[in-house]
Amino acid sequence: MLEIVRFTFPAPSDRHAVEDDLALAIFAAECLYGRPQTRLELRYLIDPDGERCVADVRGPAGEAALRVFMGLSAARCGDGRFSMERLNNDRFERVAELAETRP
Repeated sequence: MLEIVRFTFPAPSDRHAVEDDLALAIFAAECLYGRPQTRLELRYLIDPDGERCVADVRGPAGEAALRVFMGLSAARCGDGRFSMERLNNDRFERVAELAETRP
């Protein structure tokens, strides 16, 4: 399972607060699934302005981290003050397939 998720936060956004929320969410997922599985199943990138965060989710540990992150983001920003969008992953799955078949 490969899924790309984009979070958008209202301007001005605090990059450090977004990073802190994501770090805490990852820690929570590590408590449930272990550090290796969580690290394998979630990768992310946060824009320098902190207004966007894109995550690559690859399994239940990654999904758990994103759920916790959504809860922390809602507590910090308020419900409805940020958006979460699951991007069409057909293109990303094809890239992943090609990467796996390379020698």
